[in-house]
Amino acid sequence: MRARPTQKIEDSQLPVALAQPENRRHLTETEISLNWQRLPSVQVDRRVLREHHLYSESQPDEDPSAAFDLLRTELLQAAHNHGLTRIAVTSAHRGAGVSHVAANLAIAIARRKSARVVLADLDLARPDLSARFGIRAPGPLVPVLMGEVAPMVQPLRVAGNLALVLNEQRSAAPASVLGEHSAREALDDIERMLQPDIMLVDLPPLPEGDAALSILPAMDGILLVADGTRTTRDDLQRCERALEGKSRLVGLVLNRAEDTTRRWWRRPTRN
Repeated sequence: MRARPTQKIEDSQLPVALAQPENRRHLTETEISLNWQRLPSVQVDRRVLREHHLYSESQPDEDPSAAFDLLRTELLQAAHNHGLTRIAVTSAHRGAGVSHVAANLAIAIARRKSARVVLADLDLARPDLSARFGIRAPGPLVPVLMGEVAPMVQPLRVAGNLALVLNEQRSAAPASVLGEHSAREALDDIERMLQPDIMLVDLPPLPEGDAALSILPAMDGILLVADGTRTTRDDLQRCERALEGKSRLVGLVLNRAEDTTRRWWRRPTRN
């Protein structure tokens, strides 16, 4: 059952006053902070988060949140060491837990008050993050990606350092949208205006048509989610071949693993 959205949006007209970079100049820290403050603010219902197994608080004795805290630390270190910001989260097949991992990882990163994180739902055929957070999207995402609507009307701010780029309207032709140059420009604009430490992008499975492949060149790295009960070695090897020459594989998250100590594995990144 779809969770009933529970939200409070404040200052909905403020995005038009965001500090706009002139000629792509670097924004000052003050301008970046103002851009975050002027995003429409939403409140999440913790009961909805719990229903969808999103861990809003870190519990050292609770294995799922501790595992995501570890994943957060590993990813932030890899991003810092290799200059990565925009990380796609994808899988070899449906049902591996991509949205579950992407959402919980974003929440875990946001628990570090000094970090800024953006989570974007680019699984246009089956958008899921809006329901998981219990938050309505401001509007459909496709017009934003097609350059018909300004990108900065889409992000919503949760707490002070987590921005969500949500979508509820399915697209029948996601590859046609994600393959447009305007889609990459929209992501560039959001990243430039908010300057996140990490931008996580929820993508459809790699073998599912060419939607994910269409946007891969705009990604700094890929986090591959595997289902410990279903994903095979052949599945992973097919994904590695699909990624070759398009983006770097930052790591593999083993979801639903019996051995909970092996939830995170990071292969050496290649330049």
